[in-house]
Amino acid sequence: MDTSTSLRRRVSMAVQVFTSSIGFGRKGTVIWDSPEMIAMQVFLLPLFQISFFAVLAQYLDYSGSAVQYIVVGNALQAMSYSAVFAVANITSTDKWQGTLETLMVTPANRMALFVGRAVFQSGLSALIALGGLFYASELFGVSFAHADVVGVLLVVLVTSVTMMCFGLLISSVGLFLRTAMILANIFLFLTMLVSGVNFPLSTLPGWAQPVGYAIPMTYGTSAIRLAISGASLGGIGSLVADEVLVGAVAIMLGYLTMVGFERLARKTGRFEEY
Repeated sequence: MDTSTSLRRRVSMAVQVFTSSIGFGRKGTVIWDSPEMIAMQVFLLPLFQISFFAVLAQYLDYSGSAVQYIVVGNALQAMSYSAVFAVANITSTDKWQGTLETLMVTPANRMALFVGRAVFQSGLSALIALGGLFYASELFGVSFAHADVVGVLLVVLVTSVTMMCFGLLISSVGLFLRTAMILANIFLFLTMLVSGVNFPLSTLPGWAQPVGYAIPMTYGTSAIRLAISGASLGGIGSLVADEVLVGAVAIMLGYLTMVGFERLARKTGRFEEY
């Protein structure tokens, strides 16, 4: 078999693993989280998060523009519960269910396997963000009269995918740790603090700002505010490009981490630890 034929076969197998993993991830989520629970994530989670921070801002006597700044930021950040927390716990859930060892002994492409299983959560996170933007408009007075709808949708989609990449980075560490849940919780709430969700990144101490620039949500919150105010795709293009770059770095680091911890877990027998 020549090199080109072998490469095509490997790519074809990776695509098959990826597509079948999408279905597996969807079915697994529906089994363990009922359709009613998924509906609650889409409709209630962003409502409660936005309401909490909006009421807090009003209590602190923030101006109307500041409240709307917070509302839009939390509408987008609400997706992190699915894109980061749920994705990060994929390996931990496999350990709990006793399926991780079986997955690890298969010759399937690791990148295609884990990314495919996370795609459903990425799509769910986009729906959560759209639900949050709906509440921002209908309940909290955020005007979409001048919004670039295509730009808003693009930012939501890109942010859901790039935050999924960060979730996979955390999930890869879960191959070796007892559980990735602690890291997932830390990162989930870190995005509220250093990603420009509730206040501009420039107000943070100098040592904390680089952390924000390493998280895709930072670029997403800036881009979606610009898109809502009427900025064109060209106006948010650099922010979206930076977000994609950070997400690409995260997924590559996640893959390298996963491969490294897989080897270490095989040597130390940590696959079955939960």
